[in-house]
Amino acid sequence: MAGCGAAGPIRAKVAERPKTFCNPVNVDYRFMKIDGGDGIREAADPVVVEFGGRYYLFASKSSGYWYSEDFVAWTHVLIDDAVLPIEDYAPGLFVYDGYLYYVGSTHGKGMLYRSPAPDRGEWEPVKEIWSYWDPAFLVEGDKLYLYYGCSPADPIYMRTLDLRTLEETRGETACFNSDKERHGWERTGEHNELERRPYIEGAWMTAHGGRYYLQYAAPGTEWKSYADGAYVSSSPEGPFTYMENSPVSYKPTGFLGGAGHGCIFTVGDGNYWKAATNSISVRHMFERRVSFYPAGFDGDGYMYTDTYLGDYPTFLPDGRGERAGEVRPGWMLLSYGKRVTASSALDGYPAGNAVDEDARTAWVAATNGDGEWFEVDLGSSMSVCAIQVNFDEYGAAHKGVVEGLYQSYVIYASADGAEWYAVADRSGKRSDTPHDYIEFEKPFKARYIKLQNAAYTVSQNLSLRDLRIFGLGHGHRPQAVEGLTVRRDGDDGCRVRLSWDGADGAQGYIVRYGIAPDKLYNNFQVMGDTSLEIGSLNSGTEYYFTVDAFNESGITRGMGTEACR
Repeated sequence: MAGCGAAGPIRAKVAERPKTFCNPVNVDYRFMKIDGGDGIREAADPVVVEFGGRYYLFASKSSGYWYSEDFVAWTHVLIDDAVLPIEDYAPGLFVYDGYLYYVGSTHGKGMLYRSPAPDRGEWEPVKEIWSYWDPAFLVEGDKLYLYYGCSPADPIYMRTLDLRTLEETRGETACFNSDKERHGWERTGEHNELERRPYIEGAWMTAHGGRYYLQYAAPGTEWKSYADGAYVSSSPEGPFTYMENSPVSYKPTGFLGGAGHGCIFTVGDGNYWKAATNSISVRHMFERRVSFYPAGFDGDGYMYTDTYLGDYPTFLPDGRGERAGEVRPGWMLLSYGKRVTASSALDGYPAGNAVDEDARTAWVAATNGDGEWFEVDLGSSMSVCAIQVNFDEYGAAHKGVVEGLYQSYVIYASADGAEWYAVADRSGKRSDTPHDYIEFEKPFKARYIKLQNAAYTVSQNLSLRDLRIFGLGHGHRPQAVEGLTVRRDGDDGCRVRLSWDGADGAQGYIVRYGIAPDKLYNNFQVMGDTSLEIGSLNSGTEYYFTVDAFNESGITRGMGTEACR
């Protein structure tokens, strides 16, 4: 595929076997069944497990689960609650002796089920066990370790069972509780600013290098600050010591925030990934999505999750497109804040909402007809590599799984805004893909991108959270950031304020920080500002900070780090 610019037609080919994906995961998220949840999609508390050569994705309130062989095409297995208590929150799963086991959250005992063929929806009850709330398991030898807890008062607990009999060999043991006075990231609120105690929940255990990492979530699923921390031990039964680089999974900014209550899973030969819960939480606090991020352990045994530009295109977990030492292809966002036009717009839902890099806002058209369209002017000719179409559900009133929902459309490109060429024809698509992602075989050059609606059956109004266009501009990368100052709060060691000089050519900034210059694992994305207040530090811990600048042509890394005691 080659782009010929204004000298000729734009030719593009959609990749038949893409090398990248873009968060959130593009599955047919179910609509809520609860009162007040009409027309609102949700999925949360994900567990990903490999079984029988496939990867299974379980998530709360999904009327079933999905499986995939390539992390691109996902097949939903619809399960009746009479077969499996799939409507329970926070599914707990493990693999043992040729079976996939499942139990849901309860307030006491729950039935443990198993399946040799979950792709066919075949399950059988095994035995009642104490599953409690937010159960998670670790299989090791002939022992089954159970971790659980979801409370603003109670700690995370664990029990030990014999795998052969499923009888307890060690009763309930408290592992740890919240410590919001010293762990700022555990404090509730979008900016960790509220006083009430957080829910400590979403336990997950990962064994690595002879150590056991017990993860947990705080401060609340409705916040972008939702994150996972970790305690570590030399035994799966503890005692556990707090990991000072917590949170170990954190994404408080960007198109879609939140990276809490999930799981660590492996792909291939020890490639670690994090499945996590994202917050939208506009129409209901449980309006959520699921994302995958690269994860791992450094040479000193610290667990981390790579959420740096975590909702930009990322190489697929199977590693088919990964370059040595890279997890993302380096494509930048070209559509942010650009001039847009649209066929129509409802009051309060302007077209500009679809290029504001915020999943919580949307453009809403007057109808859902084929006369509706949305156009972005990139400002100059740029190389387009991928497009993500994030649909909204404005006006929907569905409950549960609904057959016959789909979004069909055509993407056009133009060099001059007059001659248009179809680069992705999905007018015949009849599947529900609320976060559709299109990767092109090769980049093509264009200045204008248009989405032309063909059919939208979700509601009476076509609605779009964001049309995100990725690729590379043809200018220079921004200058490096200078003048960084860091001031720790003298009364509250969990808070710090940073400011820096604006860098020439910068579209935005990424503040990276951590407990050592080589452990800057957490980050904030900043748009339209040169200062930032962080309230999620661990008091008494020394931190190091740096600020990267980015624009449509790439990223310029920060020059050194600033320490803050």
